[in-house]
Amino acid sequence: MNRFDEALAVFEKAVRKYPQNLVALVDASRALGARFEITRAEAMLDRLSKLAAHNPQLLHLAGQSYRMIFRPEKAIQCFERVVAITKQISDATLELAVLYERRHRVAEAFALVEDCLRAEPDYLEAELFKARLLRRLKDAAGAEAIFRKLASSAEAHPFVRSQAWTEIAQKLDRDGDYEGAMAAMLQAKQFLLAEEGPVRQESDALLGHLDRLVQDLTPAHWQRWAEAGQAFPPKKPVVLTSFPRSGTTLLEQVLDSHPGLVSSDEREAFGRDIFPALWRTEKTPLPTAEALDGIPMERLAAQRERYFAYMAAALNEPIGERVHLDKNPTMTLLLPGMIRLFPEVKLLIALRDPRDVILSCFMQYLPLNTNSVCYLSLERAARRYAHDLGVWLKYRRDIVVPWLEVRYEDCVLHLEREARRALQFLKLPWDPQVLGYRDRLKTKVVNSPTYEAVSQPLYTSAMGRWKNYRKYIEPCQDILRPCVEAFGYGSAA
Repeated sequence: MNRFDEALAVFEKAVRKYPQNLVALVDASRALGARFEITRAEAMLDRLSKLAAHNPQLLHLAGQSYRMIFRPEKAIQCFERVVAITKQISDATLELAVLYERRHRVAEAFALVEDCLRAEPDYLEAELFKARLLRRLKDAAGAEAIFRKLASSAEAHPFVRSQAWTEIAQKLDRDGDYEGAMAAMLQAKQFLLAEEGPVRQESDALLGHLDRLVQDLTPAHWQRWAEAGQAFPPKKPVVLTSFPRSGTTLLEQVLDSHPGLVSSDEREAFGRDIFPALWRTEKTPLPTAEALDGIPMERLAAQRERYFAYMAAALNEPIGERVHLDKNPTMTLLLPGMIRLFPEVKLLIALRDPRDVILSCFMQYLPLNTNSVCYLSLERAARRYAHDLGVWLKYRRDIVVPWLEVRYEDCVLHLEREARRALQFLKLPWDPQVLGYRDRLKTKVVNSPTYEAVSQPLYTSAMGRWKNYRKYIEPCQDILRPCVEAFGYGSAA
């Protein structure tokens, strides 16, 4: 019912009243974690993990909950304790394998998945993950055999089959079989299209609400918000956004290697919690320019502090005097809320050839949500891209906050030059550490779906990739033409 504060208060009351109730600890910690009240959630989970030290089922729940509140190291410890006690909780074994793989501990992850499948041979999600590990271990034939078996299996969940077809498509793409790759991706999308109904309805409604906000905003709003923001002690927020698959992860990892900056990678705190908390009241159920204009100063002050407290809690370290970079490629439509909250914010906008962007969005498997549901066909992806970046073109004419556009292609070809340009924009001194960002990725966990690709040396093969699929992209050219030309990617021919 969106009565979050009341709900959390009741959860905490339950835990105080029944301190030995382990289910209450699990539920309360997850509720708190979902609202980014991470410190309080972690305290409950620490108590749970001690009380459940010899109970593998509860340790498994604790491990899942630690993962949900951005404490992956504690999650790993819980799952390792589960696996040491029993091999019979296959989900815990698989979750530990996934966490290892994210840290590029591929051989250890593979050994765990083999254990998992010995205990539960029909665990098809584990089979899917095993095939991914085989691909990373350079056993392409072994991986493809499993992917094809799963893709054609009537026993597999439709989303497992979709992921298997996506992996097949990506191999065919690497092999230069672009017709085969597109045919496989169309198969992958069919499983998602069959399930999209409620998510697409929600997506359409959300875009409708935000479109009304976009249309209502005038240059006067931006100016008023800038003037009102002078009443607050200045912070150092930066937003890195644009559209998925536009190079945000590469730019973020480079900048996050600078000692004067810390980044938060695709946290949902602002969109899910802070933004609604700014404007939502009984009289303002939707985000409008009037609702943003009418936010009381004390609420702005409280949410400014809350935002930084949330981000520091998720990072598990203080932000201090460093620049804080909030990287989220889907935040473009929420920029009015961010600028209302932080009129001192700086914006980094990642650009990439729009045709490469929509192809890359289409060629991925992403769990269904209000954004990914728009990537189930090339035309839909093109329309959503033109919509979101069309909004940015409108905003950049009117906003009074500093912004800088950085092209993915320029980062690949001239990384030092673009890193220097971005750091200068952020008023940070040059530091050569940023060029060694891949060294940090050996130990750092990246939340983006591109975590594997960004750890590789820079490559140019993704530039102009759309030309391999020209006949499929052709019907989208007119949709994309305004953005292709506005962002300097030539004519849309």
